[in-house]
Amino acid sequence: MNRNNNSRLKPIFIGGIAILVLATIVFSINAQTDENDQVTLLPLIIGDGDGSGVTVPTRTPTATATQPTAPTPVNTPENTPEPKITTVRNYIFGHSLILHATDSAETTVPYWVNALAQDAGYSYAMDGQYGFLPQHANLPPTAQWGIQTVSGVWDSESGQSFGDADFTTILLTAANFVQYQPATSPYDGDNPTNASPVSATLDIIDWVTAQEPGIEIYVYENWPDMAGFLSGQWPPTAGQFANYNEYTTGDFHDWWVDYHSELTTARPDETIIMIPVGPILAKLLTETELSQIPLLELYEDDAPHGEPTLYFLASLITYMSIYGEQPPADFPIPSTVNQTVAENFEAVNTLIWNELVAYGVVTP
Repeated sequence: MNRNNNSRLKPIFIGGIAILVLATIVFSINAQTDENDQVTLLPLIIGDGDGSGVTVPTRTPTATATQPTAPTPVNTPENTPEPKITTVRNYIFGHSLILHATDSAETTVPYWVNALAQDAGYSYAMDGQYGFLPQHANLPPTAQWGIQTVSGVWDSESGQSFGDADFTTILLTAANFVQYQPATSPYDGDNPTNASPVSATLDIIDWVTAQEPGIEIYVYENWPDMAGFLSGQWPPTAGQFANYNEYTTGDFHDWWVDYHSELTTARPDETIIMIPVGPILAKLLTETELSQIPLLELYEDDAPHGEPTLYFLASLITYMSIYGEQPPADFPIPSTVNQTVAENFEAVNTLIWNELVAYGVVTP
């Protein structure tokens, strides 16, 4: 799934979850494929055929969770600080909770981050790949993603090295259904290398920082699998959705905090920043006017993949974390995003900014 730059291939957004590239033939899946199915398909995308890929089990979390102490909100400054960066060259080790391949680029976080950056007068360019951490640790990476309107950085088939592409940041994420055991525990299933989320991530970090010393590393804390909170029906009831969001801000978030702590302890000299996308989304969707948005305008299924509104909100959190400032207040939000967001845009941005300050992601 390589960007069409000279001989590179651009993925085609269709009604499915993943775009697979084999040699120079682009083919797609017309039926919806869920997150767990991608594990089976990934060796076709990025595996090297040597059997080193890890099959991640399809277990889901229990619906019981304890609510952690919420971060203390802070006052938003009258003017946010100068951006910490204005030119971003981003490589993403991701999956469909960052880039959901549909017939619209609006179900991807990079599309919206690029739009926000352009409106602010900044630049954003991106390459990336599908997979889970064990597959991503099968290095070097292979740039598969291409998104309408977003400039690419690196043609991995051209012979240019990753280091010569001069990426400024990487964004990586774990699967959203492995939080039933610690991040230091080896993956269940076929795991010949005894890889864990932490060990696979450290392999990626070590390789990337050897290629590009000083690069900033962002951990994208996504949102959990919803299937374990349902009774086989879709969409969830109000009670089920409440339990899901409680888990997102509770045990699920605690797993990510421990995961991030393991990474920073193991690599204290690297800049590793966790972006708490899932918990902030949960707060937006339960404690603000955005709670009025119908669930089917947010989520497509129980994986749960999102509609444009959800990815737009995730991109606001990601944009502020990377650029270190709020997006332009007059950003033109299209009608494909539920208009409750546009009607409450200032409040949405303020809440996100305050949460990121409280989490220590940005500086007020």
